Amino acid sequence: MQRLQLRSLDDLEPILPGSVVTVGVFDGLHLGHQTMLDRLTASAKRRNLPAVCVTFSVHPKAVLLGEAPRQIVALEHRLELLERAGVDLALVVEFSPEFSTVEAEVFVERLLVRALGTRELIIGHDTAIGRDRRGDAPFLTEAGLRFGFEVVSLGEVLVDGVVASSTAVRRAIGAGELVAARRLLGRPVSLRGTVVQGDGRGATLGFPTANLEVLSEAFPPLGVYAVTASTEAHPGLKGVMNYGLRPTFHQDETHAVFEIHILDATDLDLYGQTMEVQLHAFLRREQRFDGPDALQAQIALDIEAAREAHAGLSQPTDG
Repeated sequence: MQRLQLRSLDDLEPILPGSVVTVGVFDGLHLGHQTMLDRLTASAKRRNLPAVCVTFSVHPKAVLLGEAPRQIVALEHRLELLERAGVDLALVVEFSPEFSTVEAEVFVERLLVRALGTRELIIGHDTAIGRDRRGDAPFLTEAGLRFGFEVVSLGEVLVDGVVASSTAVRRAIGAGELVAARRLLGRPVSLRGTVVQGDGRGATLGFPTANLEVLSEAFPPLGVYAVTASTEAHPGLKGVMNYGLRPTFHQDETHAVFEIHILDATDLDLYGQTMEVQLHAFLRREQRFDGPDALQAQIALDIEAAREAHAGLSQPTDG
């Protein structure tokens, strides 16, 4: 997938002679987003044109309101998910105070028509572009008639009676409702980051861990989880993760950390690698122990609980 940065619409040169386009933040790439992307890629294939996603480097609310929702996936993770969905070009708008003043007419004429040669525009039920969000579905439909591109507006996607939205996903993750979040996302909740140097405490206890520096912000409750960790070199590693303040040894800690112990693999060199961790099951809340021996015994129990959780995931289901 090709990736381009866009800072301004001034003097924007043509990028594509024709394309099928969608626009949005796409935080989390939940089932509602995936419905849009499925239509995008299918239409692009039918028209023999590139599938283009116009997205934003930061949530527009961060600029417009000075405060934005916690991001479910960081930008790089979002771009990876867009690539997996079959997008050919991701155009990342660096949303700024200046860009927030762009009128909807200018957005359409300079970006959609002149730069991307839009033949079909896929929008969601709440899509709105341009200053003061004037570029809503009726506006874009009229613009499409004027400039010769089709506008397809998709409705809400319901999952168990709940509208699939980034807000609903954030709420489920924050409450530790991994099953509900998984249903809304169409995949397990996942974290993506870089493996960094820790304090080596896990290794001294006999359970070495990979410390993950995560850039996203929508996190589950503190506790222990059964997870699957993947790097480019080592996909699908079964593991157990502690997300917490490590109160047994760091009683004054205020910054929670992600520590992943890989089951049945103690000789992996993961430092510096990008890792994606999928959360499958919540095992227990974080707690403080009297000392290393008590913690060591509990970690052994956590590992067994994680093995059972992974075994349950591999069991066939009816239907």
